[in-house]
Amino acid sequence: MATAETKSNSLLIGTIVGGAAGALIALLLAPKSGRELREDLKDSLHTLQSMGQEWMDQARTKTADTIHRAAEQGTQLLDKAHEGTDAAMQAAHNATNALSESAHQITEQAAQALDKATDRAGDAAHEALDNAQQIRPFQKA
Repeated sequence: MATAETKSNSLLIGTIVGGAAGALIALLLAPKSGRELREDLKDSLHTLQSMGQEWMDQARTKTADTIHRAAEQGTQLLDKAHEGTDAAMQAAHNATNALSESAHQITEQAAQALDKATDRAGDAAHEALDNAQQIRPFQKA
């Protein structure tokens, strides 16, 4: 899809080329002497050459500007991609640390619960042994 600037440039180029062709035809068909006709053709050729040079200069400038803008946009996209990657890595690191801390806390709680259960079981075993010795004081359990 062509932009408005491209359309206007195409219209301008078409107008200039059409005008130059019309001027050339008018020069060739006009009743002039050979010297006048050659001078007019020479002037028209110089005009066309200068216009062609201006178009080339404009094309070079626009191409350089387009390349510069594309490079800037590419750099910006690359920077955004790096920022996104860094943010994702940081989020993954934070999540890993949080999971590690949670696992450590759960392990500690389980170890404490196991220690308490072991202590209670040991206390219950001693109590049962003491009760058994009270019932039968002279027998070894």
